[in-house]
Amino acid sequence: MKKTVDIIKRMSPRNKCLVFEAVDFAKCSVSGVFVDAKRIIGNLFAIDNLDNGKDYFLTVESSAGEVCERPFRCGQFPGTVINYIHPEDKIFFPSGMCPASPSVIELENGRILVSHDVFYHDMAQNVSFVYSSDDKGLNWHYMSLLEGCFWGKLFIYSGRLFMLANLHEYGDLVLYESHDKGWTWNRKCTIIEGGNKYTGGPHKGPMPVLEHNGRIWTAVEFGSWHLGGHSCGYITAAGDIAKKENWTVSDFTPYDPSWTGTARGKSSGCIEGNIVIRPDGRMVDFLRYGIEQCEPNIGKAICLSIDQDNPGKAPEYFKTVDFTGNHSKFAIKYDKSTKRFWSIVNRADRIHPKRRNELVLVSSADTENWVIEKTLMDYEHSGWYEDRNFVGFQYVDFIFCDDEILFVSRTALNGALNYHDSNCITFHKVRYR
Repeated sequence: MKKTVDIIKRMSPRNKCLVFEAVDFAKCSVSGVFVDAKRIIGNLFAIDNLDNGKDYFLTVESSAGEVCERPFRCGQFPGTVINYIHPEDKIFFPSGMCPASPSVIELENGRILVSHDVFYHDMAQNVSFVYSSDDKGLNWHYMSLLEGCFWGKLFIYSGRLFMLANLHEYGDLVLYESHDKGWTWNRKCTIIEGGNKYTGGPHKGPMPVLEHNGRIWTAVEFGSWHLGGHSCGYITAAGDIAKKENWTVSDFTPYDPSWTGTARGKSSGCIEGNIVIRPDGRMVDFLRYGIEQCEPNIGKAICLSIDQDNPGKAPEYFKTVDFTGNHSKFAIKYDKSTKRFWSIVNRADRIHPKRRNELVLVSSADTENWVIEKTLMDYEHSGWYEDRNFVGFQYVDFIFCDDEILFVSRTALNGALNYHDSNCITFHKVRYR
């Protein structure tokens, strides 16, 4: 991947324009025609007067004569495109060609970091990138590449920057640490030994890492889709979390269709849980729930109870709750200023229970009664030229920043393979209070 990192660090197509980042940049052309790229700031350049919906090739030549050529397509995108990979761009093989699993945090100095991995079905799925913004998301810059990093989640604990990730899909669950605020990373320990989709292994998205009562907690599942589903658990640590001996891995609880209030029919079970502390002090794992083939086929989530006094004990069924957006990964975070839990989820409907082309902001005072605060993006009813099969805003991660929520999306738009196999990571803002 040297030619990618050293020549074209990232691409960000926009309305009739391409913004790209290149450090060693001598000249460039678009589909064989030399162009004069305008410098925006630092190593960012822009090429204007391009056509939307048309496939181009960007060719960049370094001062040493090295050449990198990558395809792209311009179009109207909501928010800001942090990174884009055309579905025919094979430069990140063998990891894949679809950017996914966005994670976002803010450092003490105000810098925002965003990470994402690169996937495609049955490929290596083992590469992640980190980008930074010093102007609240207006401009983004490449920072680092991690090989052996998938489903990664950035987080800060005791003033130290970490990334929790799998080596690859269902591979070892490992912890990375950066001592220079994201420029370089070192693998510190293996928390759970993994496998693959045939043997099963730890499963996680970039789920929230909760700090509570001197420990950190985050949800993890074990199993695989190939084996029929996943059992639900968590990991927790205290002290120096860079040491394996300070981590505790819980026992895992399989989904049970006899639990009270579950949907009737063939369920794929639960994954991608959120560890939250309810107002009554109970710790729960609030889980995505696959019920597309059930009755009802939308609007339910599963909560498992965690015994905080016995780390490692398997979670137990607590209750089934009404929840919009249960069918796709979501993050739940508590905001002290509003005393409410917040999430950004996909709104679907009974006819199309898996669609991901509409995002809504939801909140709750108790994790049981959720209200839709506002619609953030609606490409189902807007007359957009691509339908629900090719548009997706999904796997959202977010942070609170003053009176705004800053969020990142795994986005499929303007020529993605389909709604699931995304082509860019986008950054957005919304006022929430």
